[in-house]
Amino acid sequence: MARYRELVFSVERREAATRGHRVERVNHEIVRLDLARQAVLLRCGGRCENPACGGQPADVKDDGRPILEVDHVKRISEGGRDHPVQMVALCPNCHAMKEHGRQRDVLSATLLKVAEQAHARW
Repeated sequence: MARYRELVFSVERREAATRGHRVERVNHEIVRLDLARQAVLLRCGGRCENPACGGQPADVKDDGRPILEVDHVKRISEGGRDHPVQMVALCPNCHAMKEHGRQRDVLSATLLKVAEQAHARW
């Protein structure tokens, strides 16, 4: 509790000086093919493609589509392809586990197999 109060106190001391300020940045983004993303969303049938998914959100987006995030199992910046054979649709929890979880390497290997097998079936 003391640590929380300490953090809030620090925020309150600094917030007035930064409120409304913006930092200008130049960003060089990798070109991605929206068609690849669309193919993955079609292939998954509205379900998270992690075989160990504990359950994706019951809620949906405003337009009625499921809350899914398309992920490049092998990052493009690390030599992966922008192709459905290396992409999966994940619920937000599974996506977070794939990116930040302690078992992310094991999960990524599993998801790459899932993507390859699902792609081959289509």
